[in-house]
Amino acid sequence: MQASERTAAQEWRENWTIVLAAFLGVTWMTAPSISLGLFILPLQNEFGWSRADISFGMTLYALIGTPLVPFAGALVDKFGSRRVGMPGLVLNGLAFAAFGLLTPSLWHWMMAWVLYTLTQLLIRSILWNRAVAKVFSASRGLALAVTMAGISFAQTLTPIIARWLIDDYGWRNAYFSLGIGWAGVAFIAVVLFLREPGDRQKAASASPAADAEALQEGGLTFGEALRDQRILRIVFAIIVQTSVFSGIALHIFPLLTGSGISHAGAASMTAAIGLAALAGQLLTGWLADRVQSTLLPVSCFVVLVFAYLILLNGKGVESLLWLGVLLAGYGSGASINISTYLTSRYGGVANFGKIYGLISSGMGLAAGIGTYLAGRIFDTTGSYDNYLIIGAVAATVATIAVFRLGPYPKFEPAAAG
Repeated sequence: MQASERTAAQEWRENWTIVLAAFLGVTWMTAPSISLGLFILPLQNEFGWSRADISFGMTLYALIGTPLVPFAGALVDKFGSRRVGMPGLVLNGLAFAAFGLLTPSLWHWMMAWVLYTLTQLLIRSILWNRAVAKVFSASRGLALAVTMAGISFAQTLTPIIARWLIDDYGWRNAYFSLGIGWAGVAFIAVVLFLREPGDRQKAASASPAADAEALQEGGLTFGEALRDQRILRIVFAIIVQTSVFSGIALHIFPLLTGSGISHAGAASMTAAIGLAALAGQLLTGWLADRVQSTLLPVSCFVVLVFAYLILLNGKGVESLLWLGVLLAGYGSGASINISTYLTSRYGGVANFGKIYGLISSGMGLAAGIGTYLAGRIFDTTGSYDNYLIIGAVAATVATIAVFRLGPYPKFEPAAAG
């Protein structure tokens, strides 16, 4: 039975373990960057480094990783998610654990980040989304949403685990434990559960059922995707959205306190962004499997227009600021999920790694620009008002970009290789 003929329930019965493995892979992909803030003070106390020196590690991560993501996507397309993911998790887990061996030399810190970045390219979201998209069709939207919910899960769990390890066992052992333990759990899940259609064919005896299982959705070549106006519009929309929301996410706490919210209230609102993003991912994924409508992608982006305008005009009104924060979080999760889903529908899965790599690298670059621009505007004007105005305009442009993309194309099945 081909993927297009299976019901959503059948897809989940056959492939839920693949989603589990991908979910755990995404949690590890996210955890190291989330944990950096908790290591800042221990590293300062140990080596006397400045916060700028420590934060430069993430700058290296963006500068090195952004141009290489499409090549990582091509690698996944060529060898498959399983064959890239297994060594990738081992190498990346060890690279992160190696931070526990740091010396007082800043060059050691920088080189550790270079090594971490290069190995992390092997386990980017491209790999996990591709593995899920290849085996889900009827329920692809929800499956991708559950996979990427690993980001929200990691955002919630990582600070708790990292703080406990640092406080009770020291920062060096925290690096060892996270790198070997968390990545190790994801590695075991990939070994046990991450199978793609071609893998199953090789594992099964030759039969009509095995041949049918090996058929998978075709799709555009990378060159065709670069010329497809629908793909380009999706890429443009999510890059524009990311360039603004990245700055909002990084500066949301001072933005809220500057709007008259107490530190405790701002902390609660900041924490709520992750939960709102999770809700946006899951609800959008569920809806994407049930309706193909211009209104769905439009609604995912337009909600950010209202979010930024509410944050701009809600100063001193806590209920309005809560609404703005929740809409911003929801819109962020929804727009990322719908962009991933639409890419798989309009581009197919045959070269999903390379095509989504274009989106991923663009989002990485946009995030770097957005966070800097938000800080620069505040330093120049003394407020985030102009940034929120830019955000509302940008979200409007992104909304227009995804309006009336048209019906999904039908790709001929291609034998797995």
